[in-house]
Amino acid sequence: MTEDAADSDVLVVGYGPVGQVLSILLAQHGWRVTVVEKYLEPYNLPRAVSFDRHAGRILGTIGVADALFPVSEPTKDYVVVNGEGQTLMHFELNQDERYRWPEATSFYQPGLESALVGRGDQLSDLRVLRGYEAVDLTEKDDSVHLTVRGEAGEQVLTARWLVGCDGANSFVRNHLGVPVSASDYAADWMACDVMPHDPEEFPSQNIQVADPAQPRVDLSAGPSHSRWEFIRLPGQSFEDFDTVENAWRLLTHFGVSRDNATLQRYVAYTCLARNADQWRSGGPGRVFLAGDAAHVMPPHAGQGMCTGIRDVANLAWKLHLVLAGSAGETLLDSYEAERRPDAQRTIDMSVNLAQLIGMVDPSVAGYRDSALLAVRGSDDAPSRDPEAFARPGDDALKNGLFHAGADGLFTGADSRIVPQARTNRPQAGELCGDTLVLLSTEDPGTLVDPALADRLTALGGSIVHLTPEVDIDGTYTAWLTEEVRAPAALIRPDFHVYGAARTRTEMTDMLDTLLTGVSGRS
Repeated sequence: MTEDAADSDVLVVGYGPVGQVLSILLAQHGWRVTVVEKYLEPYNLPRAVSFDRHAGRILGTIGVADALFPVSEPTKDYVVVNGEGQTLMHFELNQDERYRWPEATSFYQPGLESALVGRGDQLSDLRVLRGYEAVDLTEKDDSVHLTVRGEAGEQVLTARWLVGCDGANSFVRNHLGVPVSASDYAADWMACDVMPHDPEEFPSQNIQVADPAQPRVDLSAGPSHSRWEFIRLPGQSFEDFDTVENAWRLLTHFGVSRDNATLQRYVAYTCLARNADQWRSGGPGRVFLAGDAAHVMPPHAGQGMCTGIRDVANLAWKLHLVLAGSAGETLLDSYEAERRPDAQRTIDMSVNLAQLIGMVDPSVAGYRDSALLAVRGSDDAPSRDPEAFARPGDDALKNGLFHAGADGLFTGADSRIVPQARTNRPQAGELCGDTLVLLSTEDPGTLVDPALADRLTALGGSIVHLTPEVDIDGTYTAWLTEEVRAPAALIRPDFHVYGAARTRTEMTDMLDTLLTGVSGRS
């Protein structure tokens, strides 16, 4: 066994999309990142097929936006129909002019991973060890030691921090002995990834067919790729369900056959919902969980990968400040405080959708249909909140790194997540992301104490005066006026709004609270 001579700042276990995004976010800041991935090659078939605009925005900050366009397409709507084809729910998914990304995007995952791997290859501080499996883990007061096994035998890698992004069967989580809280929901589904011979014969759509005789799903998996999924019915054994013959039989529900399509992959899996009880190790606390290592959920809201990307966007900027010596290690406690309850909200929503779509009792499904058909188009129809998953929930706001502010602030529905509008900046025109940013419609000199401005700048933050020349379309100014109800707001690197201020006194209180929370010193 050998000891790694080149210590890293952060070790990442697992190099799927979540591990890739985390590694790039950290390496872009110049931190030495070593990734351990047990598979020699990236998996060349899709698993996730959708991401939302907030995840897209994070992907944009790491420089892969242009590479995603050929392998993605906007998702137009979300539709639930019953077995007779009656529409039970229909939500239009629109392009909000305040954002540069569609509300939802269908994509081909191998194309996304190729873009992420290519971006990682450009970063000299990112080292990826493929074909190495993590087999042991030891925490010390100031470091983490990870034993990995490859063709040449075992070696020990060391780093200051470690993040397990190693999926639902996470070695890191199991090694730590972290229990999980699981819902009662469990169902067997089959996913069939298909390439139609003529894509125009099977146009891209997003339809959940809540047919008790055979619940099923029709999804786009990116241009020229389709995903069809089917639940295992009562009385059918898993062995009979999980066969290629059964896959082709089920695909006939959508008119798909060997004559008009190629079946790339079929996989039967048990759909579960669970959330790790802790996302940071005890003791020294140098190990974290993210993505499927921390949580799994039914796929019906398209939020599994998105939730993982939000995890690492939250963790990366905090690790950056701690590694730079600009923040105390207690800042990292806010990761679990913010992300775990938000992941649970997403799990609960996904379970609700899975149960709605997967009903196999005809009488229960009949009651469901009657109820949903009765309210369609009425004031009691189910409402939809496009930013519900991205915006921090009440528990996160209460327990995480956020400033409550004075009465009367944050009255708008979208007041806790900043828009992404055009500015006078080149490239993507993104004012926020990567660092702390104070946006102000008033002259910052009248609102911000110079000493506090210097301390914010020392954290890598910036102050932007939203003059008409900067805020070209007036989007940020309107957002501050109508949603936040204040002339200034402090934006975190993950696009969440830390706090807002109307006066110099409120600004001083907000920045003092931030700097105390980041430093860990009162």
